[in-house]
Amino acid sequence: MSDFGADSHYMASFRGAMYKQNIQIPFIEISSRIEPFDIVEAAYLSDMVYQDFPKGSIHILATNVVATSFAGHLAAMYNGHYFLAPDNGILSLVFGEYFSDYYLIPTERYEQNIQNVYLPFIQLLMENKNLAPIAPVANDFIVKTRQYPTQDGAELRGAVLFVDHFGNAYTNISKYDYERFASNQSCDILLGRHTVVNSIRENFAEVKAGDPICYFSDHGFLVVAIKQSSASRLLNLRKTKPIIIKKR
Repeated sequence: MSDFGADSHYMASFRGAMYKQNIQIPFIEISSRIEPFDIVEAAYLSDMVYQDFPKGSIHILATNVVATSFAGHLAAMYNGHYFLAPDNGILSLVFGEYFSDYYLIPTERYEQNIQNVYLPFIQLLMENKNLAPIAPVANDFIVKTRQYPTQDGAELRGAVLFVDHFGNAYTNISKYDYERFASNQSCDILLGRHTVVNSIRENFAEVKAGDPICYFSDHGFLVVAIKQSSASRLLNLRKTKPIIIKKR
C-alpha cells in the first residue's frame, strides 16, 4: 500500500526490482492512491483489509516513506502477519499505541529507493520465517495516537477517515462504539444541515435510489453512502468531516 500514485513509475520500479531479485511470492497492490503523506488513511485501510489475506503475508505500508525514511524502517509481526513500514508512526495507527514489539530493518545508509531496503529484508524473512534472527529489537520508535470517537452521553462524535471510489464515506465510529452509546435507544445520524438518517441499515436493498444510507462495513465501521450516487459529493463528506450521532 502506498501514496505513490497510479500513474507514477514508483510501483513499477518496485515490482521490477522484485522480479529482478527473483523473489517468488505473489505481489498484490492494495492501493497506490493513498492521499499523499496521509498515514491515517493508509493505516485505516490496512486495518480494514490485512486480515483478509492469509497469515504469514508481508504487508508494506509505503506512505510518506521517502520524507520519513531518514528515521529508519520498522518490521513487526501482528496477528500472524508481517508488516514493514517507515518509522513515521503509521504502524502504531494500525496496532495501537501500546504495541511495542518492533524490529529495526538494518540499513547502512539512507535509501530513497525503498526496494533497496525492503527486498533484501524480505528475502531474509522468507528464509528465516522469524524477525528476531534478522533484525535487532527497536527500542526507540515513533508512536501516533489513533483518532477515536468521543461522546458525552447525548452525542457521539466521529469523523470521516476515508472516501472510496463510489463516494462512500468510511468513519472511525465502530459498531461497538455505536451500540455502547445508543444502549438500545433510537438515534439520529446528522450528515449535514438538512440530512438526517434515523436508522442503521443492513444493505442497499432497504433504501431507494438517491436515498442516504448508513450501515456497518464488513470490518465493523460506520459507512455513509447514497444509493447509486456519491455521498462525498452530494453531502460534502470529505475526509475529517465530523459525523454526529444524537440520541432522540
